[in-house]
Amino acid sequence: MEAAPFDHTAALIACARGDQTAFHQLYDHEAPHMLALCRRLLPTDAEGLLHDTFALLWRNADQYDAAMGPARPWIYSVLRHVANSHRMRQNAVPALAAPALPPSALIRGHLAKLAAREDAIAYEAIAHAYLHGAGYRRLSGWLRQDEAQIRRAVRGGLEALSA
Repeated sequence: MEAAPFDHTAALIACARGDQTAFHQLYDHEAPHMLALCRRLLPTDAEGLLHDTFALLWRNADQYDAAMGPARPWIYSVLRHVANSHRMRQNAVPALAAPALPPSALIRGHLAKLAAREDAIAYEAIAHAYLHGAGYRRLSGWLRQDEAQIRRAVRGGLEALSA
């Protein structure tokens, strides 16, 4: 017995209405295929490319118009768009040095909790992102770490704060 084909159009329309279940179903169905393509398009940060693509799909699902064609090719066109943006950012030269962070005596709240932890990369990455609006690419240049390492450090720091 064959499984019913996945309805990408219905999933996108539901996502446009804010249906998180439809978004998770779309992710579960399409992410493995997209990740394989991401690994070919951007081997250094395939997971980041996949994440950014699904974030853009969630925010812009209402931009899909069924009259323009099937939903699945539209989803992959978003992936190609995000991959091109990633490639352009990889070629951009980040600032050489990060701006100075405030002295530890002035740090309060959650940043103070991060500063007290042993993970200096997580603190610096989150502090620069919060205080200076730096993205992963810029943080990677400033902190001289791989973007994937920065993402993991930020995720770990934020998880530690929420625990």
